[in-house]
Order: sequence, then structure tokens, then C-alpha cells
Amino acid sequence: MPQPPDEPTRLNPRGPGATHRGVRRQKALETRWRIMDAALAEFTERGYHDTTMAAIADRAGVAVQTVYLGFGTKGGLLEELVGNAVMGRTRAGEIGRPDETEAYSRALAEPDGVKALELFVDAALPVYARTSAISDVGRAAYASDPYIAEWWVRSEALRLDGCVRVVQSLAENGWLRPELSVEEGADILATTLSPQSFLAFTVDRGWTVDHLGEWLKHALPRLLLDPGH
Repeated sequence: MPQPPDEPTRLNPRGPGATHRGVRRQKALETRWRIMDAALAEFTERGYHDTTMAAIADRAGVAVQTVYLGFGTKGGLLEELVGNAVMGRTRAGEIGRPDETEAYSRALAEPDGVKALELFVDAALPVYARTSAISDVGRAAYASDPYIAEWWVRSEALRLDGCVRVVQSLAENGWLRPELSVEEGADILATTLSPQSFLAFTVDRGWTVDHLGEWLKHALPRLLLDPGH
């Protein structure tokens, strides 16, 4: 005998309502990603100030109200774009925080300073490859948009903290140059390997990411490590 329409089945144990909710959630997620793809293209092509929410909506094929309901403000949309890139979040899920990756954890745990810096470069470069272009959009808007300025300060503080932890580990293992404090070493690391330096090497100078990685693995030990170790 056929089951009543609302009774759960083996193929749909939660009933037809759950299927409809799942379909709606999936469509909403697809729309959200379509908006973010459009925003990424608009921001990187036009810059932050010349990009409008209307242009993003038009490019995504949605109403502008949908963009505002989903992200609130243009600044909020940019922040989420950068956050997704940093976290490695994809349509299928997310890779995780950069400072929670196996490569970063191994860099902190590695007692050999040269190997620790090599591991840090391996952990950092994929993040910069994903984030540098859109991060640079935010950096350009820093001086003129209070929302972006506040977000940029928080973002840079987190990035610098990651560098401090690596250099602190070098110091604790006796590898840091004696004339450098941990703060100075972190400044060197955070500046040599930054979104801006990544773009300068890979876009302005045409280096490949692999070439940059190999150079950093030679340059950073000379900048940071005690030659007498």
C-alpha cells in the first residue's frame, strides 16, 4: 500500500519538507557564491570605490536587494571575500585556518631553523596566492573607508601574530640572529612575505610562485638566522 504523502520514506527519512528545505538552502548557497564571484571580479577590475553593489548584482544576475540582504554593506562583502580566501573556503567546504594547517604546525614544531622557515613558506604561499589580489583592494581603501580600516587593522594583526609565533619559535630554539628581537624578526618576516610583496614579485616582476618560494627559502634564513648557529 502506498505511504501517505507526509510519511517519511527510506529514501527521504525526514519527509518531503526536508528535501524542499535542502533544495532552498542549496539554491541560496549557489546564489551567495555567484554574488561573491561577481564581487571578486568587480573589485579586482574596478577597485573598491568604483565598484557598486548594483554592478555586483547585475553581474551576478540577482536583484541588488539580494546582495544587501546577504552581505549588508560593500565593506562586509569585501571582508567575507578575503575571509573566504584566507580560510581556503570552497563551495564544497573549507580547508581551515592557515595557522591550523599541518604545514604551519610543523613549522612551529620544527627545531631546525632552516627547515622551519621552509615549512612556513610552504604554508604561507598558497594563502597569498589566494588572497593577495583581493587583499590589495582592501588595502587601497584603508585610508578612506572606516569599516575597511578597522577590518584591515584586525587582519594585519592576525597576520603579524602568525609571524611572531614563528620567530618566537626560532628564538627559543637558538636560531634567531642575536642582534634581532622577536618583534624585529617578525617585522622582517611579515614584510618580506606579504600580500604586497607577493604581488610585486608575481605580477609586477613576473616570477612564478615556485620561483618565489625557492628564493624565500634561501633569503629568509640569511635575514633571520644566526650564521654562527
